[in-house]
Amino acid sequence: MNTIAVVYYSLEGHTKYLAEQLAERLGADLVPIQPKKTYPTKGFAKFFCAGRDAILKWNIALQQPLPELESYDTVVLCTPVWAGTTSAPVYSFLKQINLASKKLFLIATCRGGPAKRCFERMRKTAKGASILGEERFVHPSEQTQERDEAQIESICSVVQEHG
Repeated sequence: MNTIAVVYYSLEGHTKYLAEQLAERLGADLVPIQPKKTYPTKGFAKFFCAGRDAILKWNIALQQPLPELESYDTVVLCTPVWAGTTSAPVYSFLKQINLASKKLFLIATCRGGPAKRCFERMRKTAKGASILGEERFVHPSEQTQERDEAQIESICSVVQEHG
């Protein structure tokens, strides 16, 4: 039975791509977080809706049932950075699920800005979880795989060592 889950939310596919790479290398289960209502993917509405929900810490409705994580010892949690912080779907997930006994590795994907506030919110919301580490990626994709390789390998090493 697998003891590692890679849990992610992705709007544009960058976070999904990275989560798939990590799950494959770790031999982990891949677990998507899905909001009930999808976010716009283009134009002003995309930035307005996503940024508003992230900044205001809106607890948005997620597809039910939430993933069962009881059987996992370690969770790699991946989120895009929205308005400098954790995406609303991942924040909502963290508010609704108990990770107190889990080892947690935090990952943020972004366009190039800082992820400090994103990680702070994730650590604060994942009460009681043992944080193994955190990494920020800039628009991961097949085109950036060579650039991202060392980070991915480092994450896998830490998770495998402590997982």
